[in-house]
Amino acid sequence: MIDALAIGVGLFLVAAVFADMVNTLVTTTRSPWRWWLTVVLYRSTWSVCRSLGRRIRNERRRERFYSLFAPLSLLAMLTVWTAQQIVGWALIWWGVGGISSDGSLIDALYFSGIVYLTVGFGEVVPVDQVPRFGAVIEAFSGVVTTALVIGYLPALYSAYSAREQQLLTLDDGTDGRISPTNLVLARCPSGDPRELDDFFREWEAWVAQVLESHTTFPMLVLFRSQHVGQSWVTALGLVADAALHMELVRGQDGRPASWTLRRSIRLLADLTQNQDLSTYRSRFDAAYEQGELFDELYDRMATHGFDLYPRDEARERTRELRETFDAQLEYLIDVLEAPRGFWAHSIAPNGLTASRGDVRAAGEARRTFSSPGAPERDE
Repeated sequence: MIDALAIGVGLFLVAAVFADMVNTLVTTTRSPWRWWLTVVLYRSTWSVCRSLGRRIRNERRRERFYSLFAPLSLLAMLTVWTAQQIVGWALIWWGVGGISSDGSLIDALYFSGIVYLTVGFGEVVPVDQVPRFGAVIEAFSGVVTTALVIGYLPALYSAYSAREQQLLTLDDGTDGRISPTNLVLARCPSGDPRELDDFFREWEAWVAQVLESHTTFPMLVLFRSQHVGQSWVTALGLVADAALHMELVRGQDGRPASWTLRRSIRLLADLTQNQDLSTYRSRFDAAYEQGELFDELYDRMATHGFDLYPRDEARERTRELRETFDAQLEYLIDVLEAPRGFWAHSIAPNGLTASRGDVRAAGEARRTFSSPGAPERDE
């Protein structure tokens, strides 16, 4: 009875790891099941990391601490997979027997480890046919695990690099935090919305790339930017709000800005599916009633030369669209501990581009995503 139970548990542990590896490293779709080993590992460890990070007051140190999580989690994931397979095979050998030892679980665990890691010291060896063939299978599983992880890393970091390169182009010509209105006005100096078409085409392609890569490599969500004050989440919100600004302008239906906004809404919905967003939806409804910011940005865009819809029509038009992604965006910012705002690169005295040196106000700054109808909120 004990032998059969040990073999059954061992087979389950080994099979569970292989299923999790296939779901994480091989398939290109994301399973909605919340109890995959990798999902549980990331969910629990990131929760601890967030709690510890919130105690760090210095912005740079906090970001450096958070940036360690994603790469270290890959090592932790490989360690857990390896350990679970070694334990699972050890239970199988303990139940099956047939190795040159006294039959203890410790000896079975030792034998499993040297076979899996292909060390092969030789003092404990299989003496029956079943463990001989089984040892070959276990050694193969160890090689496959290592090969999958090693092959996964270049694709993962290539997707990360593609995501981050585009962030370096997000600039409104100032050295401070970028607002959607300033971004639109800076990129369209003459007031002709066609000047923004290429900008939004580039960012539509970026949003589509992020949607594909973050579905294939879900842990990319937790990889942070190398530059303090920048985040792919806040960049996404900034560009989505800039595209939303163009909904105030007549004749923009079907133009690049509307497609960028459509892609952004799809991405945010995909990343937050099955999450409870009720708190964030109620927060948006309460903030929208204040509505002072809309009049300010409407007047700035009208003064700049844009041909706008009537004020009330534009207000309602943008409110309906903002409501489709505000809660999702705010949820990601909170869960991922993203900086509140997206800071441009400042120009150093020697003429070289450098990251903004002091973003301590990031945690205290008012809400960056100053979209029509959604006023800034104090943190």
